[in-house]
Amino acid sequence: MRECRKKHSSATKNDRRQKLRTMEETTGVKVLERALNILDLLRDEAGPLGVNEIAKRCGISPATTFRLLKTLLNRGWVYQNQEEKYLLGYKITAVTEKKSFLLMLKEVSYYIMAKLSEAEQEAMNLVVRDMDRCYILGQSRTEKIVDYVPPIGTVLPFHASACGKILLSELEENILSGLLDTIDFRRMTDKTITDRAAFLEELTKIRSQGYSLDTHESQNEGFCIAVPIRSEEGEIIAALSFSGFIGYKSEIEVDYYVHLLKEASAEITQKLFPNSEILRQNCVTAE
Repeated sequence: MRECRKKHSSATKNDRRQKLRTMEETTGVKVLERALNILDLLRDEAGPLGVNEIAKRCGISPATTFRLLKTLLNRGWVYQNQEEKYLLGYKITAVTEKKSFLLMLKEVSYYIMAKLSEAEQEAMNLVVRDMDRCYILGQSRTEKIVDYVPPIGTVLPFHASACGKILLSELEENILSGLLDTIDFRRMTDKTITDRAAFLEELTKIRSQGYSLDTHESQNEGFCIAVPIRSEEGEIIAALSFSGFIGYKSEIEVDYYVHLLKEASAEITQKLFPNSEILRQNCVTAE
C-alpha cells in the first residue's frame, strides 16, 4: 500500500512538473509573439510610436507593452527617441531596414547637433554615403541671417568636401578604387584636389589624424571640419561637420572644433549602440 502511495505521489509530482513546464513554454511563446508583433508594427511604420499607440494597435495592455519595450530597448531591438516614442533599434535596422536606420541616425544626431550649434553659433551637417554619392541627411542651423550651408538633401563632391573625404577614408581598397573611377575630380576652386594620386595621399592623412578639412576646396573662402561617426564595430557610417566657416581657422581653432565634433560623434554612437564595446574602447577624451 505504501509502495502504491509512493508511486502515485511520484506520478503526481511528475504531472505537476510537466504542467508547469507546459505553462512556462506557453507563456514564453505568447511573450515572444507579442514582442514580434511590436517589431512588425514598428517595421511597417514610417515614424516613431508611443507606448499607448503600440498597445492599442497590438491589442496588448499598456503595462505589458511598456515592459516588452523596455526589454527590447535594453537588447538593442528598439530605440527610444527624445519624445519617449519608439523606432526599430540598431540590431534590426543596421542590417535589414536602411530607411529606418537613417531615420534613427538623423533623429539621434539632430538633438546633439542642435545643442552644439546653439552653443557655438555654427551650422552643422550630418552626411551619409549612398553608393557613389554622398548627401546631407540632417543639419542644424544657426540664427545667423546667412550661414553659407547648403540645404538638406544636397549631394556633396567626395573629392572636395570634408565629409565626402571622411566617408571614403577607410573604405576597403577594392571598393575605394571602384568608387574613385566614378569621380571626375572636377576643379571647383583653385584649391580643389584634381589628381587621383594626390587625393589618395589626402585620404591617408585623414586616416592618420582622424578628421578632415575642406580648405576652400568646394567653394571660395569656404571652410569645413568633419569627423567620422562609427558603428558598434568601428565602421564609419556617417560624417559629422561644422560647415559654413568663412576664411581660415588657426590650428588651435581647428583642434578646438575637432574636439567638439569627436565628443558629439561619440555621443551619437553611444545613443545608437548603447552596448557597444568599440565605443568604450574609443571614447574620446581631451588631450
